[in-house]
Parts: sequence; C-alpha cells; structure tokens
Amino acid sequence: MSKDKEESSGGKKKTRELTIDEVQDRLDEISDRLARVETLIERIGPGLDEVSESAKVIREGFEFYDGMVKLMSKFTRAERLESRYGDLKKDDISWRIIKILDNSRPLNISQITAAVRAERGTASRRIIRERVNTLLQRGILKVIEDEDERARFFALV
Repeated sequence: MSKDKEESSGGKKKTRELTIDEVQDRLDEISDRLARVETLIERIGPGLDEVSESAKVIREGFEFYDGMVKLMSKFTRAERLESRYGDLKKDDISWRIIKILDNSRPLNISQITAAVRAERGTASRRIIRERVNTLLQRGILKVIEDEDERARFFALV
C-alpha cells in the first residue's frame, strides 16, 4: 500500500496507509490530469512533439499502474476476507463459494450450486444454502435484492 502524510496536532506529519480504493481514486485523477495536459500540449503547437510524447508515455505508465492496482484489488479480495476471518479455507465448500462470488456478478443459490459442482464434481443445493446462510450471518456475504422479490442474489460484502 502507499503511504499518505496527514497533518496532526502540533504541526507534525504522521503517515497512514492508503486503501486500495484511495490509491485507485488518486491514479484516476492523475490519469485525467495527464490526459488534459496532453490535449493542451497538442493545441499549443506541433513544435512540442517531444513534450507531447513524454506526456503520452507518462500517462500510459499511470494507466498500466492503474490496471495493476485494479487487478491486485480484485485478486486479493478473497484473501483479505481469509485474513480477516482466519478460518474460511478450512471449509472447502464455503471457500469455493467465496472464490466463485469474488470472480463473478451476484449469483443465486442455483447458480452458486452449479458453479461449485463444476469445480468439485459434486455439490448439494441444501449444503450450499446452509453455507451461504452461515456466510451471511458472519457478514461475509450480502443479499442483493432484485425486482422479483422471490429472487435472492448473493455477493461478497
């Protein structure tokens, strides 16, 4: 994670860890600013080709870093849950449910069951529902409401 300096009482600066979302927001802002600088350089004139090319390379570098942060954020969400709760990997079915929901849109019980079945070769809808309810109670999953009140979709918190 990146570090951010904050002004504390007494005029001293203290350092705090930035969240991935904060890093992402800052990268988006920097990328937007670089794109505006690039546009301004192009308007000024063709005599600034080297400056324009440098701005383009810098922006592309930030876009690459931005993509890596997005990838890291997606890749580590399930692992962050594991480190927070500590025992998720002990139950293979619950861990697979978490990994499946980490890599997909919200799913209903039937879709989760089919995905677990595809990975494990076997999965009972009843067992999947029990594990989903346990994960809901622990605050790891949340219910996503749909227009159809009978339909319940689940996603990671």
